[in-house]
Amino acid sequence: MEYVRVAGVAAVAAGKIVPAEAKGHKLMLTRVDGQYYAAQRKCPHLGFNLCRGSLDGAAVVCPLHKAKFDLTSGAIERDPKLLFINMKAKHGLTVYPVRLEGDDILVGIPD
Repeated sequence: MEYVRVAGVAAVAAGKIVPAEAKGHKLMLTRVDGQYYAAQRKCPHLGFNLCRGSLDGAAVVCPLHKAKFDLTSGAIERDPKLLFINMKAKHGLTVYPVRLEGDDILVGIPD
């Protein structure tokens, strides 16, 4: 696994979701309670941009179908729903390890 610099800590305000990219992987970054998280940018349900979503603690909520994913593990916390139609998410969110080096945010990208 290679750790790649994706942003400076000042670029990720607490409670905000920002886009990033590392070695061709389109990511979303966020900071919750001082902890930084990185995950795939597209919702695994229909591919909607999660940077337009919202945070619920250490989980991201898709703005399209309200699916909710744990940012620590990628696990599905709530399946998608559109009006009265319940759907099933096919798989969880891909999350990436994050580490800080000085003021740099580095994300671990698999080889």
